[in-house]
Amino acid sequence: MVSPPLVAWMNPLPMELAPALRKRRSDLATAASGEVLDLGGWSDHLDSYQIGTDVGSVTMLDRLGDIRAGTSARDPQGLTRVDSDPEDLGELGYGPFDTIVSLIRTPLVADLNRFLKTLAGLLGQDGRLLFLEPVARAGRTGRLLAFGGRLGRAVGGLHLDWDLPADIRALGLTITDLERFEVPTVSAPFRPFVEMKVRRPLSSPESSPS
Repeated sequence: MVSPPLVAWMNPLPMELAPALRKRRSDLATAASGEVLDLGGWSDHLDSYQIGTDVGSVTMLDRLGDIRAGTSARDPQGLTRVDSDPEDLGELGYGPFDTIVSLIRTPLVADLNRFLKTLAGLLGQDGRLLFLEPVARAGRTGRLLAFGGRLGRAVGGLHLDWDLPADIRALGLTITDLERFEVPTVSAPFRPFVEMKVRRPLSSPESSPS
């Protein structure tokens, strides 16, 4: 029996996120097209990339201790693993990409604004960013519970209180699809999630948000 692709031994993310979000990871991979950059961390969605039809090739970040372990399935043809992580994206030397897929990577990033600017710089003019990420709760409830995210970050080295949609809009990018949901099987700071599809503005790519 093949073990499920759970968290690697050095990764602080909860193991429960693997089965809870498996279908969402697969669905986002299916939505990718063109030349794809996958920011790594998971392996159970790789067969969902439509390589050879909608997808030309996939470049996947794969640093030892970060990639999910425990699957015996071979990588699909057309997928290349790169010894890098999200913090090193500026030095990647690849791109531009038509689709960039980020699956629970923002908790590991210390400077979200810098991270998002780097992603935007790697994106082709008509490209898309696909996100599945933990996020601060919206509205008054989010402000009241923000301490939980800060506590999780302080203890586990994770950043769980980012307002990802707001930061994306602040860069002038357009969110075309946004779904907020909760993962009930994990501890409270990890429950609020967002799934988003993001692109550059169609009218003026360099314009600032109003």
